[in-house]
Amino acid sequence: MTTQAAVPSAARLDRSRAQLYDFRRPNRFSREHVRALQIVNETFARQFATVLSTTLRVVSQVTLVDVGQITYDEYVRRLPNPSLLAVLAFDPLPAAGVFQLPMDIVMAVVDRLLGGQGGPEQPSRALSDIETGLARQLVQRVVHELTYAFESLSPVVARVLNLESDAQFMQLASPSEPVIVSSFDVRIGELAATASLCLPFQTLEPVLEAVGTRALVRGAGGNTPAAERLLEQNLQSLGVEVSVAFRSVTLTSSEVMALAVGDLLPLRHPVTAPLSIEVDGVTVASAVPGSHGQRLACQVINP
Repeated sequence: MTTQAAVPSAARLDRSRAQLYDFRRPNRFSREHVRALQIVNETFARQFATVLSTTLRVVSQVTLVDVGQITYDEYVRRLPNPSLLAVLAFDPLPAAGVFQLPMDIVMAVVDRLLGGQGGPEQPSRALSDIETGLARQLVQRVVHELTYAFESLSPVVARVLNLESDAQFMQLASPSEPVIVSSFDVRIGELAATASLCLPFQTLEPVLEAVGTRALVRGAGGNTPAAERLLEQNLQSLGVEVSVAFRSVTLTSSEVMALAVGDLLPLRHPVTAPLSIEVDGVTVASAVPGSHGQRLACQVINP
């Protein structure tokens, strides 16, 4: 009876720890990866807002909303049509990425660049040749900020390959390939919309390998003899500030305020008592004062 009662309890415990796993969406991004990419995207959001504000001469805000993993097919199906889709290259990384802007935001930006008010009532259509040229200039400035944002991970040069308005014409990855999608809340004046940045695993794989290696060194490297020797060598070559001090003197506030030029302050340190050698306020040895050539010196007597 006891054994039979314990089995369901263990089963319930295992079920409580179990997590759903979708084999169609393999999780290739660890927590370290997502956190590193979140820092990159937060930096990009700040730079994105600066570009909009300086270009359009209007208060603009860009906030990172979410960083998550889905498949490329799911991302394409979620995109509104039409949208401004900038196909990106991240030299020297392989593959590419997508930076998406809602068409109403794009039309409002073009309206402002042409001297309009950039109000919320904007046509929903593909861009003309002139509008495409204006939009490309802005997108190129925004995408350039990805180069700065990625500096914390890897040196890359982000650039725009081409602009699309229909996601069906983009074949950047296989439908089942996992991608990291970053969503941004974009506000230009009173107009608000959501933009996105899609980076396939194939594009990020070299960068993520470097992130994983750094995490492995931080997590396990400190326990290896080689890492311990390296840490010891670095500590031995580290510069520290050493001071030789008399015994401290205690004064009242009134005595300190009454000090004047020419006053004598007794140290109350016996002539025969050694001085203290201190490192960052910690006494490490005793010494007696003396001279070495033309310089003052002290001789360690009790380390």
